[in-house]
Amino acid sequence: MPQFLTLPEEVAAVFGDAAPKFVDFLVSTFSLQKEEVAHMSALTFENKLEKATGVIRLEIAELRTDTQTAIAELRTDTQTAIAELRTDTRTAIAELRTEMQASIGELRTEVQTSIAELRTETQSSIAEVRLEVAELRAEMKADFADVQKQISGLHKDITSQTKWILAGLATAVTMYPILVRLVDRLI
Repeated sequence: MPQFLTLPEEVAAVFGDAAPKFVDFLVSTFSLQKEEVAHMSALTFENKLEKATGVIRLEIAELRTDTQTAIAELRTDTQTAIAELRTDTRTAIAELRTEMQASIGELRTEVQTSIAELRTETQSSIAEVRLEVAELRAEMKADFADVQKQISGLHKDITSQTKWILAGLATAVTMYPILVRLVDRLI
């Protein structure tokens, strides 16, 4: 929207025929200044937004690394426990076979009881391992839900801040010509 500036009569008398050119010069100067202020504000906002985005990306990368490390440790622990269980089971079976070959008739009842106990212990151990894995999965799902809520909250905060910044810039752009006119009238 073009601005029409009028010089006071005393000033117009001093400039004479050059007064309209002086007014045009002032209008073009104010227009260039307004464009430069808007450009600098946009650059400042972009820089701040890039910094904030970089911090969030870094936090997400750290969270991914921590999660991957925890998953890898869980896998290693589970594989170790399974390997130990297999070794223990094989050892017990080998011992049982040796005892059975030594005295099949005398120890048949005892061996059957030992096998039953071993099966019960193995089943209970497997049930415990399954229960622990299920609990860890539930904990991880809860942690992922919390992380997702935090990311959602950050997104809402950034959106709100962006709206306020844009509203402030729109108000500044709207109020600038009015303030210029008021200042011109008061001066």
